[in-house]
Amino acid sequence: MAMRFLLEDSQTHDHSHNHKQQIWLILIIVILIALLGFSVFFFFCRRKLNRNRSHNGGLKAEKLKLRYFKLEELEKATENFSADCLLGSGAFGNVYKGSFEGEGTLAIKRAHVESYQTTEEFRNEVRLLSTVNHPNLVALVGFSEESGPKGAKILVYEYVPHGSLREYIIGRGGRNFTWRQRVNIAIGAAKGIAHLHDGIKPSIIHRDIKPSNILIGERFEAKVSDFGLVKMGPIGDQSHVSSQVKGTPGYLDPAYCTSFHLSPFSDVYSFGVILLQLVSGRPAVDTTRNHIIDWQPANLDQTCAEVAVEKCRQGRVSRGATLKKSSIQLFYPNHAIWK
Repeated sequence: MAMRFLLEDSQTHDHSHNHKQQIWLILIIVILIALLGFSVFFFFCRRKLNRNRSHNGGLKAEKLKLRYFKLEELEKATENFSADCLLGSGAFGNVYKGSFEGEGTLAIKRAHVESYQTTEEFRNEVRLLSTVNHPNLVALVGFSEESGPKGAKILVYEYVPHGSLREYIIGRGGRNFTWRQRVNIAIGAAKGIAHLHDGIKPSIIHRDIKPSNILIGERFEAKVSDFGLVKMGPIGDQSHVSSQVKGTPGYLDPAYCTSFHLSPFSDVYSFGVILLQLVSGRPAVDTTRNHIIDWQPANLDQTCAEVAVEKCRQGRVSRGATLKKSSIQLFYPNHAIWK
């Protein structure tokens, strides 16, 4: 009898122990399922939030003080990106003239699909350009983007009405500058480039300074444009940043091309080429593939350079003469006319 009681008591204890194990096992499974469900829910909520930010600009547009443009707005403003609204085309993308009810006329730059490898690369450029604010730099007004690497990536800039410096240098459509206007253009462009180098921290190197990227504003002031190749400059005690060579042949700094060391001087070299073009009216590289800096110094004797130098020596300096002297002396510092 005692043995039977002990056996039944042992069976009851084992049954109770097994029952508790089952309860704990079920509880653990429920907790795991709940955690898994919460993780999936959190993942999809975050994904949806990021997607919404991508489509409506979200906090980015507010923080950067830039307007987010819907693609439909831009299509309407440019007549569905028609050829009639096309202002220019380059390696980075096409630029269109767009008309808006509130903002008036703006320039809309639609990037080629291959221009950006990722959406984040495009956003980083928007963040960088949002820090640029200077009267001699074309202002970024807003942007538009579609999700995915092949989605539309569009930058919206202020519209600059009088074309580019290139059209005036080559005399397209009978366009030309007086010497006073040339000097004002040179000074304005220099101020814009200097702001990129010294007025922003960290500095920005343009990498594509050339006449077609210097636009002429309403009062014939220079406005540096096209920031598709910009790169952050050296920080602290650094003298340069290492970079793949990018830019336009004829305006590329030879030191940058051979060393892959990019510095603000690379922009200064390009600007020096433009100064020579303003003086001579010559292309950076002519049809015989001669560069403007290979323009024979002996030819200077046939130009008005000597007159410009003589006026400087006599204290009778005009703005035009100063431009002629400074631009030529930049590349020919040891020429006999300076002696």
